[in-house]
Amino acid sequence: MAYEMIEKLKDQYMNGCDKWYSKTWHYVESCIMKAYLDSYELTGNESDYQFVKQFVDQLIDENGEVKQIDIHYFSIDQIRMTTILFTLYNKEKDPKYKKLLDLMYNQLKTYPRMKSGNFWHKSNYPNQLWMDGLYMGQPFYVQYIKQFEETKDYSDTFNQFKKTREFLFDEKTQLYYHAYDESREMFWCDKETGRSPHVWARAVGWYAMALVDILQILEDESVDTSDLVDMLKETIDGMLRYQHSTGLWYQVVEFSGYKDNYLESSGTAMFAYAILKAVRLGYLSNDYQKYGKLAFDGIVEHYITEENGEILLGGICKSAGLGRHPELGIIRDGSFEYYTTGEPIVINNGHGVAPFLMAFNEIKLLGNK
Repeated sequence: MAYEMIEKLKDQYMNGCDKWYSKTWHYVESCIMKAYLDSYELTGNESDYQFVKQFVDQLIDENGEVKQIDIHYFSIDQIRMTTILFTLYNKEKDPKYKKLLDLMYNQLKTYPRMKSGNFWHKSNYPNQLWMDGLYMGQPFYVQYIKQFEETKDYSDTFNQFKKTREFLFDEKTQLYYHAYDESREMFWCDKETGRSPHVWARAVGWYAMALVDILQILEDESVDTSDLVDMLKETIDGMLRYQHSTGLWYQVVEFSGYKDNYLESSGTAMFAYAILKAVRLGYLSNDYQKYGKLAFDGIVEHYITEENGEILLGGICKSAGLGRHPELGIIRDGSFEYYTTGEPIVINNGHGVAPFLMAFNEIKLLGNK
């Protein structure tokens, strides 16, 4: 019965635009579209594909231009939606999709970088590496090289993951911090390490999803991915030390059980997806499957409800970042209090629904339905 509710959520969410998400070129909407494309590839359900195509086509004109993209502004977030275009281009062969793929790939050639080689998070976050950014940019980067470049050189991506580990992984806790400031100038960073103060579950979730998705892209390539596999296993093993008995993870991972901290669904859904997919692809042993299943079922038990015939997913942190918010001007200091009480907890936000539906696809692929 519970899984039937998830199928209902999936069907209802297609019609939730302007209520739960918006008609924008945005990384959240991209993740929603990915969940439906994954479902299409799993089931062949044409309605899933058409939902994605119609959503994207309302944003792109016939010349392959998107009004919402500012090519002179560098934001790793705006690259994420472009990843959806690979599937559309491969099926439709419409040149407008390829034109936009080329445009965003060429922007990466001039994208500002830290001295380490990692992409800045955004123009207004100079010299900063955020865990979120690995998911926003790297799967696109790798997929484009694989599909369109004559020389299949993935060393830049591999180096950026290695540097991320060097800067943000803590050997003692076996956890990744949210962000790193190379300049040591931001008020939120430790002046010795450059790290932000805490481990945000969803930030690590973005990172784990990036790793497993890239490993899938590179499965049939002649390239040594052992370092990425090791990082994925290390990331999951570290997080499993903090998994709650319900299967969920706390918003601020290393302070599990502290007052005002809460079990958060979007980060948990990302780990469920990453674990289950890694098991399916053989990057984690079958022993890990139970942890991914526990996480998924924990979300279902604690955060899936029905109200007036509508299925709702709760427990989602609406958003979290560091520094001054570029649109709202709000100061985000990265403190425990900020993560736990400074951002609203919302229902049916795409940050949570998208990875939850991605994880549901993996549940069905593993035969757990």
